[in-house]
Amino acid sequence: MELSKRSLIIFVLGWLTSLALLGCIAGYYHMEYQNLLAKIKDYEGCVMRVNICINYEEFNGTVVWYNGTLVLAGCDLLSATKRIAIVNYTYWPSYKASFVDAINNVWKNGTHYWMWYRWTSNSWEYGPVGADIYILSPNETVMWRYEKPHYSP
Repeated sequence: MELSKRSLIIFVLGWLTSLALLGCIAGYYHMEYQNLLAKIKDYEGCVMRVNICINYEEFNGTVVWYNGTLVLAGCDLLSATKRIAIVNYTYWPSYKASFVDAINNVWKNGTHYWMWYRWTSNSWEYGPVGADIYILSPNETVMWRYEKPHYSP
């Protein structure tokens, strides 16, 4: 009888110690999370959030959204895209702009290319300039789409 009472006491003490340790760990991560939120608030004027879609529908049928992507204020679309994906591109001096060759290892070919769009008030609109020239606005929504362009590239 005494052995089982002793085992029960050891079990309860171990369980209480585990709970106390778990509480300390949870408290630590909560404090770190609060510190991170405070830092983001401190840098509010230096950073912004944007929404980026990568549309692979014509390649494998998927569409992936990166909503609320945190980028530096004044960031161009190409730099923002490089924060969320592997991007291969070529700079064309004659156009003074970059052309995206691949996103996440989905390469352009003779018929399909990576085109980018921006969301206007109620529709998608082709990007007016190269992605490395286009400066994003806070909360802007843009999309990269692997497609056969409606015009000759």
